[in-house]
Amino acid sequence: MILIVDYRNEQSRLLLAGQGGARSFIGGRGQGFVQLEQVLKEMSGQESPGGVAVVLPGEDSPGSPERLSWSTVRAAVSMANSLAFAWGVPAVRVPALTDDELVARASEVIAAAEATDRVSAFYDGEPNITKPKK
Repeated sequence: MILIVDYRNEQSRLLLAGQGGARSFIGGRGQGFVQLEQVLKEMSGQESPGGVAVVLPGEDSPGSPERLSWSTVRAAVSMANSLAFAWGVPAVRVPALTDDELVARASEVIAAAEATDRVSAFYDGEPNITKPKK
């Protein structure tokens, strides 16, 4: 079983994938902890996932022109790294793909990762924290 954190498209989505398929937990922007609570209830009594993947679109995401805001990247990476640390499993970055491809890629990357691997947040835009608001 693996957990995928996907905050694209103004959504908070967690995808719990295992041998029996994948289950998607979707909410609005900023609702990641609501979905996390649902995932943890779903996992009740089961072992921890083998890893956590976070979807971060980039140049390795074919046909994916989307960009995530700084806050969105930070939130997704923070959730993935925190859960991975708590469970003692790797956290990895995966490109934006369709669900089937996403689960397959995340499984491959997690299988090749070390339990202590974590995701770093890289931002492809200019910071605008100090820019005056209009």
